[in-house]
Amino acid sequence: MQTIKHIHHAMLPLPDGTQLAYRAWMPSDADEYPVPAILEFLPYRKNDGTLVRDEITMAQTATHGYACIRVDLRGCGESEGQTTDEYTEQELQDGFDIIAWLAEQAWCTGSVGMVGISWGGFNSLQVAALNPPALKAIITQCSTDDRYGTDVHYMGGCLLNDNLDWASFFWAYAQGRAPDAKLVGEGWKEQWLERLQQMPFLAKPWLTEQVRNDYWKHGSVCEDYSAIKVPVYATSGWADNYRDTVFRLLENLEVPTKGLVGPWAHKYPNIAYPNPKMDYVKESVRWWDRWLKDIENGIENEPKLTYYMQDSARPQTDYEERPGQWISEPEWPSPNTLHKTLYPSKGQLSETPDSHSFAQQICSPQTVGLNGGRLCVGIRLAMEQPADQRADDAGSLCFDTLPLEEDLAIAGQVMANLAIRSDKPTANLAVRVCDVHPDGAVTRISVGVLNLTHRNSHEFVEPLTPGELYNVQVPINHVAYKVPAGHRLRISVSTACWPLIWPAPDRATITLESSMSHIDVPHRDNLITEIEPPAYDKPVAIDGETLRSGNSERVVHHDYKTGRVTLETHDDFGRQYYNSCDSVIDMAMSQWQTIHPDDPLSAESTLEFDLTMGRDGWWTGLKGTYHMRCDHGHFYVSATWKAFHEGELIFSKAFDETIKRTGV
Repeated sequence: MQTIKHIHHAMLPLPDGTQLAYRAWMPSDADEYPVPAILEFLPYRKNDGTLVRDEITMAQTATHGYACIRVDLRGCGESEGQTTDEYTEQELQDGFDIIAWLAEQAWCTGSVGMVGISWGGFNSLQVAALNPPALKAIITQCSTDDRYGTDVHYMGGCLLNDNLDWASFFWAYAQGRAPDAKLVGEGWKEQWLERLQQMPFLAKPWLTEQVRNDYWKHGSVCEDYSAIKVPVYATSGWADNYRDTVFRLLENLEVPTKGLVGPWAHKYPNIAYPNPKMDYVKESVRWWDRWLKDIENGIENEPKLTYYMQDSARPQTDYEERPGQWISEPEWPSPNTLHKTLYPSKGQLSETPDSHSFAQQICSPQTVGLNGGRLCVGIRLAMEQPADQRADDAGSLCFDTLPLEEDLAIAGQVMANLAIRSDKPTANLAVRVCDVHPDGAVTRISVGVLNLTHRNSHEFVEPLTPGELYNVQVPINHVAYKVPAGHRLRISVSTACWPLIWPAPDRATITLESSMSHIDVPHRDNLITEIEPPAYDKPVAIDGETLRSGNSERVVHHDYKTGRVTLETHDDFGRQYYNSCDSVIDMAMSQWQTIHPDDPLSAESTLEFDLTMGRDGWWTGLKGTYHMRCDHGHFYVSATWKAFHEGELIFSKAFDETIKRTGV
């Protein structure tokens, strides 16, 4: 291991003269003995936003002979300029230019890697598609190759409630926060106020662009996988919204590619949950050694995919650990994948189709889905996993196998092929794959949703003709889960999935023609652990002090007078003091998601957040509210932003937008 030096704050120049703030860890003698550089480029404030994971992961990686560089986007943290949206052409060009700058530094060999999780995972793929000459490999984590199909905005053509959540959270967590006066100097307040005045209301474009058009195609590397010319290591977790990306990259990229999926939430694998964690630094250094240092360690000859086969677990909103085993596949799609076809009929799933025509109708209460947990586990604090599904199943069509005679290890993407009719021109479908325990408890294994007006294309909307028969496919998010002998496999079909997705404008009744429907279940036999990622059990240490512990609440209210049902969520992220940035950060966020079981147009979402950060002589704050409702033809979104310095209101702005419903 090499001793390292740490650069807490410095600025690098872009060709247009804009200066970006960065933080770096590298060997102490890198100026004399240059090393490859590894870039992470994102908006989440290198000084006080991602410092915990950076100070663990980047410092450890640097001891293996790498310069780890953490750069903030324009207009974020202490970087100059303005951020205007996600993954803009300017952002990607900045990433290209940063890589060129890194390669020219005296302490760099000229070889650069790019790494990131979530936003940084997205732009790692996107910058790689621009082919910077010095970029030799990337590691992309919890990311997407398809900005419309797999992100926090839309899923299956359905509008995700997380679309509004993310607009609010991003402003409070990154976009709206003040640059640090200690690092920027006297001009910090003017820089902050200029940012606040110019910041776009990102909820508007994300909600306006309701189909998979050029807005979403930009930055979606699935438009041309062949543009990526460097080796790619993709990771995710079964509790993460972005796991499908790993499988698509393995299937479509033409470069050396490796995939890893654990039981984890939206976190780096060395600090992720549920357990077991893995030694991410040890694994990533093998990748970097091969492609940035040309060390022939054979990593490219190993199985292309390693994933965690989860054992059956009782439904819980949080898991400390998921029992299971690691499985390796030589490639993906895997030659080891078997397929079982199951046919729904009269509440049953069988391997033999029912020759008799049998139709069942479903018009779910709009509250179906309340027990589904959050879209992306790991963004908030607790209680994000799906709870027992029995209440949601009461408002769904359910089809069960007989108790299984042997274990069924699902591995891949379950596909629901359904023959349906609708009595309305718009409708959504949600399909859940569940594990029914012998005592009746129901664990959700995975879920998929489809906006039926997007049944043929997410680019071109086609209203349904009432009464007409349609054959539709509902892809279920990839998963690896072993349903044990004695349990039953359940497929649940509903017309609502609140609050995961926003309701369709019409309250449709769907008729399922079971004799023309089937479920494809990929599975694997012979579960043998061939390669197990290096384990990691070190606690996450915070260099600072907890002044108030975090806390989380999720409560459902049923108003028996009005009939409305509200999911109330409070996330108090606590009050922390961090030594390395000499700052206190205190943030809380609350949300109310309300709907009437019989009325899709009653849906409402309200968010509030409150942030205080700083130190004696420099206290800043943000307060914000967001609200969204709809009628049959429009969405109505309003928000207020407020900023404070030393408790005094210095900035206020309000938004009130009416947005036409054109695809959801």
